[in-house]
Amino acid sequence: MDNASLAAAFEEIATLKELQGEDGFRSQAFRNTARRIETLPQSAAELFRAGTIKDAVSSLGKTQLEVIGQLVAGESCSILDDLRARTPPGHLEMLRIPGVGPKKVRALHLELGITTLPELAAACESGKVAAIKGFGAKTSEKILQGIAFVTSSGRRVRLDQAIGLAGALLDRLRAVEGVSRAEIAGSLRRRRETVKDIDIVATADDPAALIAAFVSVPGVKSVIGQGDTKASIVLEAESSGGRLSMGGKVGLNADLRVVAPGQFPFALNYFTGSKEHNVLLRQRAIDRGWRLNEYELAGCDAAISHEADIYAALGMAYVEPELREGTGEDAAASAGSLPALVRVADIRGVFHNHTTASDGADTLEAMARAAKALGLEYLGIGDHSQSLTVANGLTPDRVRAQWQEIDALNTRLSGITVLKGTECDILPDGSLDFDDALLAGFDYVVASVHTHFGQTREEMTARICRALAHPAVTMLGHATGRLLLRREAYAVDLEAVIQAAARHGKMIEINANPMRLDLDWVHCRRARELGVPLVINPDAHSTDELAYFSHGVDVARRAWLSAPEVYNTRPLQSVLADLKARRA
Repeated sequence: MDNASLAAAFEEIATLKELQGEDGFRSQAFRNTARRIETLPQSAAELFRAGTIKDAVSSLGKTQLEVIGQLVAGESCSILDDLRARTPPGHLEMLRIPGVGPKKVRALHLELGITTLPELAAACESGKVAAIKGFGAKTSEKILQGIAFVTSSGRRVRLDQAIGLAGALLDRLRAVEGVSRAEIAGSLRRRRETVKDIDIVATADDPAALIAAFVSVPGVKSVIGQGDTKASIVLEAESSGGRLSMGGKVGLNADLRVVAPGQFPFALNYFTGSKEHNVLLRQRAIDRGWRLNEYELAGCDAAISHEADIYAALGMAYVEPELREGTGEDAAASAGSLPALVRVADIRGVFHNHTTASDGADTLEAMARAAKALGLEYLGIGDHSQSLTVANGLTPDRVRAQWQEIDALNTRLSGITVLKGTECDILPDGSLDFDDALLAGFDYVVASVHTHFGQTREEMTARICRALAHPAVTMLGHATGRLLLRREAYAVDLEAVIQAAARHGKMIEINANPMRLDLDWVHCRRARELGVPLVINPDAHSTDELAYFSHGVDVARRAWLSAPEVYNTRPLQSVLADLKARRA
């Protein structure tokens, strides 16, 4: 069993314990262990077999060791099985409702016997939920809105989850004898924020053998359809604690199409989409007296073996998959004015990251060494500020102590420069969580909203715009507060916020944590139009999460951003000079 699967099991145990009303300390202990296992550089299973796992995860107790032993041995986990048996499946689904946690789910069950979303919706509509102590009419209405949000989200998964699952699936298909080409298509290839299915296009000497391998991969819940050259399946994937792996609870569709080698570029292009982009291409073909479909460019004599050849035949520069949304890419490709999109390799450093000083899992030095291993030149530490006690926010005294630690680390650690930052809370009235004297000592300030999400659109907009006007603020963090498929954005006028950032010379973050991807690509394009610098930050809470900045690059590419338009593609000395000038 791999670390991700072990971590998912511990995360599920923690959640189920909370739903059962068990001691919060014990459930948090399982959740902490999940994070430690997930970020282990070695295999937890191998460490367990060697008898050294407590050296790597010192907090493990007898019960947790028993859980690991059962799972590593491939046995049924008695604790997990018992918790699952005592928990109605609908309770886990209720946790997807924004603002509904285990305590509320348990209260709803104890007071009204609710076990499913439909039962909960009916209880809200009848006024029963509003009558429960601690709920009320406002909470009941928000739950109804949340149910609508969950229902509309359907079986979609986050981009990072789909990438992992699709990668494992693709590796299996490419290993089948006679497969010459196999690629991901669809919205996943275009790097949409959430994905409802996985599309794969392939060529093979024996299509039937490839189809047979596809419908029999581990984790197949059902086969929707199976023919000579195409098949559709439902993969049963585990989604717990933000992870997704084969063999769990979420049904995700996957489609495979096997085509002849000469048809491959056309099929890959067509099934990548989007529909709007395909319409544009087909019209260009019609204008030339040709016909473009998923099999050929009929009437055209040009040799076509790759997607780029299709665009060239149509008089266009190659359009990267991320840009294929029907938002002007055809005209830009025809005029030769498509941007050279930013790449992962262009990122020189990141700013918004957390350590054990607040709610991170790894120390300052561990984060710095991990950033260096990723090839970054600089790492900004932005632990939480004092009012966010739930995340162990730093008091002014602790901030100054961290500054000393950073100075000492920079003296003895070469190859990486650690910058002094903060993720400073924007308080409900738009003021900042630290006084001006302390703020002046940071290299940079990320200003973020973490509380009072229920403010009106006007209040939230004024709150954020006031913070952006503060001279100490460098950038706005996770501008909308959304958590993909879990929590909707708070009400805010993003146009006004972006204009305020432009007016005051502030940056806006592309929060690359895959649960956020905030700012979205549409508003990133608007920020680009207004000349607002965008900065890609992983919002890392562990060493492994530092690599999340690659997901932010996906967003930036969809927003047509080139490397010079992303602030942290700048080298260290340029960044230091700019940050100094901003503080002057």
